Amino acid sequence: MNEGLPAATEWECMHRRYVVILAILAAATMAVAADWKPYANGRFGYSVDLPAGFKTILVPENGDGIGLESADGQAKLSIWGNYLTEGGFSQERDLRRKFAIDDGWRFTYEKRGASWASLSGVKGDRIIYMRQIALCDDAMGNFTLEYPAAQQKRYGPVIDRLVKTLKAPKHCE
Repeated sequence: MNEGLPAATEWECMHRRYVVILAILAAATMAVAADWKPYANGRFGYSVDLPAGFKTILVPENGDGIGLESADGQAKLSIWGNYLTEGGFSQERDLRRKFAIDDGWRFTYEKRGASWASLSGVKGDRIIYMRQIALCDDAMGNFTLEYPAAQQKRYGPVIDRLVKTLKAPKHCE
């Protein structure tokens, strides 16, 4: 407190600081949000926001999705749709989990619903996060993000946004 200043001036100083802090936080939030780009898949109809700082490295000819890589090349993001080959959504989800285990991944986190699944696991010094959602016409939308375990804090918010924005077409929900 500044004892020589009138109370109104102290309040004005505190108010200005508060307004400046809010403005900085709002600008930072808008900048981060603006860096994400929407992606809509024409073949399967799902959509998801793509993170800033990732570059496209693969666009399959069949139009099922997109492959991306972080600017430093250490994180790989794959987004795709596929038709169910093993019965329903839960059977396909379990099959894809088995493929990852056969590839050496050890899952440490799993959550499932009737029309979605999220799994996370480790292999050596790498982490994988897998998300799957049911789509129309016996199909599913997927993403996997694989990144160094040392960068878990960096990619946690990226995963949160990907999970939140991976959506089936409105007519499938």
